[in-house]
Amino acid sequence: MSYEISTHRTRCELLAITTNRLRLSVLKKSEAARVADYFLRNKDFHQKFAQTHNDVYFTAAEQKRYLAYDVNAFLAGELVPLWVSLKDTGELIGRVSFFNIAYGGMMNCAAGYHLDEAHTGQGYMTEALAAACDFMFEEYKMHRIEAFILPENEPSLALVRRLGFDYEGKRISYMHINGRYRDHEAFYMLREDKTEKLPNL
Repeated sequence: MSYEISTHRTRCELLAITTNRLRLSVLKKSEAARVADYFLRNKDFHQKFAQTHNDVYFTAAEQKRYLAYDVNAFLAGELVPLWVSLKDTGELIGRVSFFNIAYGGMMNCAAGYHLDEAHTGQGYMTEALAAACDFMFEEYKMHRIEAFILPENEPSLALVRRLGFDYEGKRISYMHINGRYRDHEAFYMLREDKTEKLPNL
């Protein structure tokens, strides 16, 4: 298994899982300043691939509201928002989240993720997403995980292919990105495939 559930959570965490180099945590609103700093320093880097946001989004006050929503949605089983930090230093370097969670006959969800510009190219998101998907399959018993990616986002396309996601087709006008609605490429992974496809990092 590519993750361990941490039995030693800090007061700012509702859940934490660990990998070789990383800690993935559901954070409380007390971490709003750290999250706002992360978004602000990556504002230009994320812009062409991120949802459209106004300047208020990059403030601690606004991120406190987002984190409060995250906590409530997590406790309701509607969202799994995992902030990624380095185990050695605690530096916040990204996020993997699972949303549109459906139970019952569906048992599926969608994955989203982003990474700090200074920490790209070091395998961190491969490690984080592999562990997070493994977590969703094992702990939430998901049957299917989906990912939707802009056609020009080559690093993200390479990431999901590397982890064994299968291509499904185009999702037309899926999300408002950098000022307009954009088509996305759709990928999926099934739980029965995970043993073969997810690397044990």
